Amino acid sequence: MKLALGTAQFGLDYGISNTVGKVSDHELQQILRLADEAEIRLLDTAQAYGDAESRLGQFISNNFQVISKLAPGTTAATARTAVLHSLNQLKQPSLYGLMLHRTQDYSAELWQELQRMQSAGLIGKLGISVYTPEELDEWYAHNPLPSLVQLPANLLDQRFLRSGWLDRLKDAQCEIHVRSVFLQGLLLMPPAQRPPRFSRFNANFGAFDTLAQQYGRLTLALAIQYAMPQIDRLVIGCCSATELSDIVKVWQQTPVLNATELASLMSDDIQLLNPALWGQL
Repeated sequence: MKLALGTAQFGLDYGISNTVGKVSDHELQQILRLADEAEIRLLDTAQAYGDAESRLGQFISNNFQVISKLAPGTTAATARTAVLHSLNQLKQPSLYGLMLHRTQDYSAELWQELQRMQSAGLIGKLGISVYTPEELDEWYAHNPLPSLVQLPANLLDQRFLRSGWLDRLKDAQCEIHVRSVFLQGLLLMPPAQRPPRFSRFNANFGAFDTLAQQYGRLTLALAIQYAMPQIDRLVIGCCSATELSDIVKVWQQTPVLNATELASLMSDDIQLLNPALWGQL
C-alpha cells in the first residue's frame, strides 16, 4: 500500500477541519516538495475541484503522476474536450488514471470514447468513484468492473469492508484507492473542537478517542490504521506541509487494532458517514 495526495484543498475551501481556506501558492509548493521527498508521487484531483488542476500544472515536477475525475454531467460528446483541457491545465502528456466522478453519468457511448482516448495513450487506467457498496452492486449488475475504483472508508465507515467489496475488487485485480480516511478531518479534531451538531455521535467518537488514549497514540496515527491489505492507495489530504509531515511520520507504523477493536468503531449511520448529509444535522 502507498499514499496518494488528494488535492481538493488546492482548488476549494474544503474540509470540515480546514480553518485556513484554499491552500496558498507558497504552501502548495511546500506540500509538493515534501510529498516528492516522501515518494508520494501520485496526485488525485478532479475537474470539479475548482482551479486545482491549473494550480498543479504550475508547480508539479515530472516526478508526479496524476489521476483526475470527469466533471459531473460530462457526456460522450464533451469528454474528449474535457480530457484535453485537463491535460493542458495539468501540463501532462497523459493521465495515470481517469475516473467518472459520478457513476450515474455512465453511458456506453461515453465509456467507448474514454477507451478510444485510452488506446491513444492519453489515459492510463479507467475507473469510477463510488460512494456506497450498493452503487458498486448496481454498476456490476450491468458492467464489468473497471481497472480502478475509488471509494470512501475509515475506521467508522467500514461499509465496503463488511460488504465484501474490498475482497471482490482485489480478486478482480482492480486497483483500489480509498479516500476520506480522516472523514474530512473530523476524526483528527480534538473532542472539544468537534462541532456541536455531531454530539449525537459521541459514542462513536468516544470509542475512537478511548482507543487513541489506550495505545498512547495520536488520533492521526489511529485514524490512518484503516490500511486494509486490499487497498492499493490511501488518498490523504492536507492543508499544510506541517500536516503532511505529521502524516508521513506516522505512516507505516505497525497496526494496533485487532478485529474486535475494529468492529467496535464501526458505524452504520449514513448521516455521519456521508459528508454530503452533514448539512442536515
